[in-house]
Order: sequence, then C-alpha cells, then structure tokens
Amino acid sequence: METRPWEREENLYPRFSRQEYERRFKAVRGMMDREGLPALVLHGGPGAQGAVHYLSNYIPRSPAWLVYPREGDSTLFLHFFNHIPCTKVMSIFGDVRCYWPSAAKAVADRLKELGLGRGRVGVIGLGNSIPYSQFVALQKQIPEVEFVDVSKPYNEIRWIRSEEELEWFRRSAYLTDLTCELLERKIRPGLSEHDLSAIVHEAFLPDGGHMGIHFIATTPMADPGRFVPWQFLTPRTLQAGDVVITEITISYWGYGAQIHRPFAVAAEPAPLYRQLFDVAWECFEQVRLALKPGSTSEEIMEATAIIEERGFTVYDSLVHGEGGRNPEIGTKSSSHTFEPFTFQENMVIVIQPNPVTKDQRAGLQLGSAVVVKPGGAVPLHNYPFKFPVCGGR
Repeated sequence: METRPWEREENLYPRFSRQEYERRFKAVRGMMDREGLPALVLHGGPGAQGAVHYLSNYIPRSPAWLVYPREGDSTLFLHFFNHIPCTKVMSIFGDVRCYWPSAAKAVADRLKELGLGRGRVGVIGLGNSIPYSQFVALQKQIPEVEFVDVSKPYNEIRWIRSEEELEWFRRSAYLTDLTCELLERKIRPGLSEHDLSAIVHEAFLPDGGHMGIHFIATTPMADPGRFVPWQFLTPRTLQAGDVVITEITISYWGYGAQIHRPFAVAAEPAPLYRQLFDVAWECFEQVRLALKPGSTSEEIMEATAIIEERGFTVYDSLVHGEGGRNPEIGTKSSSHTFEPFTFQENMVIVIQPNPVTKDQRAGLQLGSAVVVKPGGAVPLHNYPFKFPVCGGR
C-alpha cells in the first residue's frame, strides 16, 4: 500500500492536502479510463518538471520516470542512487528506485511486475523531455505495449489550477515581488549585472524560494544597445542614465509566477523609454481584460494591436503559458507561429508586452502572471506597474 503524505509524521517539504491529491488522482484516472489506459509512464527533468511533480510532489533535479498505474502502487525512478533518501521524504509515493544503468529496462520491468507488459500504456513527455534513444529502447523492451501519447489531455487537467495551487502561485508571486522591491532599493551606478544577480538571490533565499529564471539586460537609455532581457549576465557596470530590463521567476515548490519590470538608474526614464513603458502598460491592460474563460488566441492577438498601432514591434512572445509556450502568442506582425488555444478559468498565464523599436535598439518588458477569471485576468503580483528611478542619491 502506498504511503501518502498525510500518513507521515514528518512534513519537511511543502505538500498539498489529502483532498487536493485525491482530486488530482480522480481527474487523471478519469482521463485514463476514457483513453482505455491501465497505466501512465511520465518523464520529467530540470526543464520539464511539471508532469511528474503534479502527481508525486517530487521536483526532478535530473531525469526521472514515474510509472503510475490505474490500480496498484506508483513507482518513481531516479537517475542518481544518492537522491533516493531525500526523494522518499519529498514524494508522496513510497516506492522510489534508481533506474541505473538502464531507464528503459527499469520502467519496462516495473510494467511487467504490474502485469502490463502488453496492451495500451499512456506516455507523457514525448514532445519535450523523453530522450529518443530511451523511448526506442523502452519500446524494444516491451514490444507488445502500444504507447499512446496523452500529454495533451493530461496537461489540460494540470493547467486548470485548484485553489490550493493558486495559493502556491501567489506564494511564488510574493517571492518574486520581493526581488523587485530589493532591486528597486539597491540598484545604483557602479554595480555589475552579476551584482544584480546577487541581489535577486538575496531577496528570496531566506524564504525558501527556488530560482526559476532571472534574465536581465542593462543599457544606456541615450544610446541603447540591448532591447530584451539577456539569459546570461555580463560584467557590464551600471551608469547613471541606464535602464535595467528584467524577466524574473522565483518558484515556490514547482510553481512559478513571472514578473517583468524596468528600472531607471539615477535618472528619469528617457522620453522613448517612457513611451515604451506607457504602450506596454496599455497593452497589458487590454490583454488582461480580454483574457477570460472561453477567449481564443485570435481574440488575445487582437488585443495586442496597440503595440503595432504605436509604431513598435515585439521580439518575445506577448502571452504564454507554462514553459514559455502552451500557448505562445505574439502580435500579428511578429515571427511567432500562431497557436490555436482556448483559455479556461483558473489557468495561470503570463502577459508580458515587450515593445521594441523597429530598428531593434531600444525595448523593455512589462508584465506579470495572471489568473484567468470571468471579469478578465487577475494579476498574481502586488509589486506595482511602475518605472522607478533607483540609486539617485
């Protein structure tokens, strides 16, 4: 019989309630029944943690597999043997094993143990995380199993968030807000971009957050050379008259709320940057009000039109879901491939207007994670939509 988190004495890591996990199991097993699947095989890793985490409470730090049967005990397979003790406390499933030297053999043997060495088995992670060679090896291990990709219906369950999940998103938003507040207080001429990274970490580490991303770029507003946040920081030193543009996610136990704010360094925002900020704010509000249950990608794209009407373009997506996709929506003139999508209540989506001049010299990003609601999306963050001047004294 599986050990559930509510049956343990120690609670060293955050966990949802018994009712929340039972809600998830019921929804996922309902999907399995509709698809005729006696088991799911899920894969996760550092860049794709959500699927495994949703059922197990384990956040993959290296490649991990989860065998989740319709009946019987679930088994979590890890790459590293020495990760098992910590994972056993973290996971809600008691059966945690190392799959080394062969993930394919370990997963296949477990399916055979469950009497599932033939027939249909659902698989989640084919599109974004399962290594091709391992999946081919798994198929060879159990050739009588028909693997069915059910990532889409599984993720459609995950992406409609419960009230407990929304509280964890709000916790992430709070930690991310702390980073903006500390950046506002500490940004000044003379700091390097690496110093800014240290400030970001200083803000959330005492409260148990995990770094999601902190993309930052700095450039002179009078002669800009960077127009989007950069994924790797440079030794560049801040000077009066610079702008700092950011894209930051501090996660709380696998749940991440993303924020985007600009900061002016020891000088008021230059007229062009004030214009970029104003159009980004107007676009954010138009998209936020349009983002309701039943809204489509087409309707959201229409709401972004102000960017182009004001003579700007975008370089990043303007709206996205989990992982920077699901969906990924740009403007009519941007290079993003159109992704049909219908939004539902309690989905968490990022709205991130990023107006850029057409010569790609100047730009900024302004936005936040929001929850889709009937009256329009509701921001998760409390840090204001502003363009503060930092380090001016």
